[in-house]
Amino acid sequence: MSVTVVPRDLLREAYDLVLAQWPDVIEPGEKTFHLDNGCNMRRLNEVHDPIEDWAVKADFRSEICEIIGSVEHYVFTSIHNALRNLNSLQKRDLDFDAFVSRFDGHPNFKVTPSAAN
Repeated sequence: MSVTVVPRDLLREAYDLVLAQWPDVIEPGEKTFHLDNGCNMRRLNEVHDPIEDWAVKADFRSEICEIIGSVEHYVFTSIHNALRNLNSLQKRDLDFDAFVSRFDGHPNFKVTPSAAN
């Protein structure tokens, strides 16, 4: 298994691109909780589907293209997890540092400090 090294500034760029696709206020809609601790949020899924399609179909430079799918997925799961206990979420309240920590915890990625200019 190879590990993709991701400079923090590149991760920030991809994160900002993905987050720009989300509305300023994100609402889950009706929630259905499952016995396995899962939660379905219909309105959230309706908002997310075109964003996921955008991430797959948009034309990015190669460095972004290599990580954009995973960044999009991690942004969505961060939003989904937050909305389990909320009725709405301000996009500006998402924590990039927490996102970096979670992304870096994936076995296929290693976030590194950005190169000095």
